[in-house]
Amino acid sequence: MPVSKPAVRIATRITLVAAISAALLAGLVPLRGGAAPRAVVRTVPVAIGVLQTESPALRTADGMVLARTATRTRPTVVCAPMRATGLGVTWHQHAAGDVDTLVRTPTAVGGWSPRVRLESGDEPDPGSLEAATGTRGTSFLWTGGSRCVRLRLDLDAGVRLSDLSVVFVDSSGDVPPLAGSLGVASALAREPRIVTRDEWGADPGLMNCTPFVADEVRMGFVHHTAGTNDYTREEADDVIRGVYAYHTSGRGWCDIGYNFLVDRFGTIYEGRSGGIELPVIGAAQAGFNTGAFSVSVMGNFQTAQVPDAVKRALVRLLAWRLDVAHVNPSSQATMTSAGGSTTRYDAGTVVRLHAISGHRDTGLTKCPGANLYPLLPSIRDRVARRGLPKIWNPRLNHEQITVGEPVNIRIRARASAKLDWSVTVLDPAGAFFADLGGQTTDALRVIWPAGGPPTPPTVPGLYTVLLSAADAKGRVARPATLSFEVVSALSPSPSPSVSPLPSASPS
Repeated sequence: MPVSKPAVRIATRITLVAAISAALLAGLVPLRGGAAPRAVVRTVPVAIGVLQTESPALRTADGMVLARTATRTRPTVVCAPMRATGLGVTWHQHAAGDVDTLVRTPTAVGGWSPRVRLESGDEPDPGSLEAATGTRGTSFLWTGGSRCVRLRLDLDAGVRLSDLSVVFVDSSGDVPPLAGSLGVASALAREPRIVTRDEWGADPGLMNCTPFVADEVRMGFVHHTAGTNDYTREEADDVIRGVYAYHTSGRGWCDIGYNFLVDRFGTIYEGRSGGIELPVIGAAQAGFNTGAFSVSVMGNFQTAQVPDAVKRALVRLLAWRLDVAHVNPSSQATMTSAGGSTTRYDAGTVVRLHAISGHRDTGLTKCPGANLYPLLPSIRDRVARRGLPKIWNPRLNHEQITVGEPVNIRIRARASAKLDWSVTVLDPAGAFFADLGGQTTDALRVIWPAGGPPTPPTVPGLYTVLLSAADAKGRVARPATLSFEVVSALSPSPSPSVSPLPSASPS
């Protein structure tokens, strides 16, 4: 079955955004060239607005920092998309005066190292090619292997600077994981070990069509397969292949109905194809598959007790998947029923559901069983406490703007606590386009006015808004990415991006 153009457009946009977010969190493995490893450099712009203090001595606006009197900026945490062995700080300076850079890096036992003052006296000769860039900078600091740095500046009176960046360098070729608990790196709700479709033996020949992709995930449903509980560890993949074959060859569905499965030993498996981080529409929650994901525990928990390993696996999986979607596990989602003979709600009914719900909350069923369903409140609580801090519900008021038509772009998000935010815009090529400043709040509100500054984009393409945030302890939240499309005034409007439902009736 061919995938519709709207579904392709949604999947392409989500894939782009997910790729940018993943690049910020994943350790990039540099290539080796000959006997010596190649150095990998990543330059990360610093949001100027996050340096602002309450003192009138410092002004940050239009991408510029101005010190009216000698002053120290607020600290901000800057992170690289890799583990780096060293770093330096660069900027463009527009008035004379000293700029002292104070940095701290994460320690192997949590927290931050003692403050290091980086020197900034090394400069090329005036008039040389090296001096033509106008870039000032500090000396290089060897860290041995760190993803983030806590940065603040001491500025002389009259100093004006812009284009502040941290340059991270990995010169090792293979930066090993840091020992102990890193206050920054370990804060995220990490992706659990998930057995892939290839690993459990999903036969692509059984698929009848390609699952569709929604525009977002707003919640997750917990199921049980209602099958046997006495399979062995070695037989677990046989059970999944059986469910897969039944759903495709017996029920006629595109693919296995669940997005994830968990066996009684706590092993997590990839279910429906299409991408574990994408809002792939399942076929197990009649009327409510779009905008949700489903995880099914393999077994019948109407009478059997739920193993502790299953509870732990559900917490790990739900915490990670909801964090990827930036959904508050303690929140409620507004869902609209698509109807169906096995759902409790007629088509068009608007229902408020827990972000982690059971199949029976909308379906005419006892699933996920009398012993698993009552555990959901405690699972929600454990999920909500895992991997703090978190960014929730990031959103834009416009998905598309037209060149030459004035419009205010409003950017909003909430957080699990008061965080230090930075907001950056990337152009269609993924390069830095604009810094929209920062705030310290648990409810981010940014307005990008039509007249600037910064000036709104005029080159058509898909732009990405990157939201980064860290708490007072320096723990970094999973970055959130949003996107909007810039179109020419002469370009026809694209068709609405409505995700169609699978052709087969969901159960």
